[in-house]
Formats: sequence, C-alpha cells, structure tokens
Amino acid sequence: MKKPIISLLLIITFLMVIDPVQAQTPYHIKSEKITVAGSSSLHDWVSEVTTVEWSGSLKLVDGQLTDVASVRVKIPVTSIKSDNGRIMDGKTYDAFNSEKYPTITYQMSEATLSGDVIKATGTLTMAGASKVISLDVKASVISAGDVQLTGSYTLNMRDYKMTPPTAVMGTIKVGEEVTINFDLTLSPGQGISKK
Repeated sequence: MKKPIISLLLIITFLMVIDPVQAQTPYHIKSEKITVAGSSSLHDWVSEVTTVEWSGSLKLVDGQLTDVASVRVKIPVTSIKSDNGRIMDGKTYDAFNSEKYPTITYQMSEATLSGDVIKATGTLTMAGASKVISLDVKASVISAGDVQLTGSYTLNMRDYKMTPPTAVMGTIKVGEEVTINFDLTLSPGQGISKK
C-alpha cells in the first residue's frame, strides 16, 4: 500500500515543479491611457481617466499570448478629468451619483483568443447598474514579455440608469452615447497595479 501512495506523492511533486512553467503569470500596468469621449449640443468632448487599478493573469508561449484570466478593472469615478474643468467634472460625477457609487468596475468572466484579438465577456458596473458586455481587445506582445492591450467600447448612459449631464439651464445637453478608449501596457509581476 505504501508504494502507490509514494508514487502519487511523486507525481504531485513533479506536477508542482513543472506547473509554474505552464501556468499563467500575474501582470500589472506599466503604462496606460484611458479616455471617455462623447458629444454635446455645443461640441464634442474628451475626459481622461487618471487612476486605474488592474489585476489579471496572462499566459505566453513562445512569445505568443495564449490565455487571459482573472481580469478585474477598477476606476474611481472622481479620477475622470475633463479639459473643461471642474464644472464639467462635477456634472460627470453627478451623472454617476459618485457619492453613492464611487467606482466603475469590470470583471471578466471568460475570454477566447482569435489571432491577436481577445474576445472578452464580462460585467461592467457603474452608477449602481451592471451589464454583461463583450469586448474585442487587440493584444500585442512587445519587449521583455510586456503585452499591449488596445480597444474601445461604446455605451449608452441610459442603459446604466444615468441621466446625461446638461448645462446652462438645460440648453447644452450631453449625448447619451460615450466611447471608452483604452491603451494599456502590461508587465509581468505580482499584485494589483494602480496608476
């Protein structure tokens, strides 16, 4: 009876030794650019996201991305900053009801790779509402195992029970649709990255 137990322990030990080579590696943000773009009855506008937390794991084989898992993104609403100043920012935060719902989160539930495109499905939560969304993200493996992820997603604020901001007694109205554009460079490493 001892031989089968010893054999099983040896197999488990062997798998534990080789598994890290095959396993996914935690990644963190090295650099990022995330913007939110929209329109209004006066002019188009762009706000920049100045703080983002990202956690997740990637697997590279022979310099190619082969798997993505456990991706979670968290953005404080008050990190969205407009070139138009504090008045625009205040209206943005009001639209999000940021005092009650201070963060925007994305939790990926599954991902498949098709060439250099990650087809990701996950839950986007903001302003107290959650929706399952699908994203096409272009992935490029660059130097030293870094991975660049780029993409965009257009949403309707009313789908998240948000009222588009207005100004000047309602004469200036923000369009319901906004587009989130992102360009992230990720590096291998432990922990949650915050920029």
